[in-house]
Amino acid sequence: MPAGYDELTPGHEFPPVEYRLTADMVAAYIEAVEATNRTHVPPLAVAAHAIGALAELVAFPPGTIHASQEFQFAKLVPVDTKVTCAAKVHRKLARGPMRMLTLDMEISDESGTLVQHGRSTVILPE
Repeated sequence: MPAGYDELTPGHEFPPVEYRLTADMVAAYIEAVEATNRTHVPPLAVAAHAIGALAELVAFPPGTIHASQEFQFAKLVPVDTKVTCAAKVHRKLARGPMRMLTLDMEISDESGTLVQHGRSTVILPE
């Protein structure tokens, strides 16, 4: 069951989420962003799917806004690679009706090699 905002504290580590970057998943991403086909997964597709994987970990209520993201890309990932996303709470902030949550992510390939490091901030309604 996904964790709610009130349950989370800075430093909280979520269980790692594994997923495979299949050819169909990559093709759908490439079509959506009108990119050219490649032999590897576009780095932002890896990032987008990592952020999507966070929805399995955090209960994002309707009206949640993805406010910012930053990623460092360490290596290209071939299509059909299984990756693991490990996430933890970097910062939690509440000011009046605004609640912000910043999550750090480490994405590794099947060998355990770092593929990307990222940080995403979301704004959640009360």
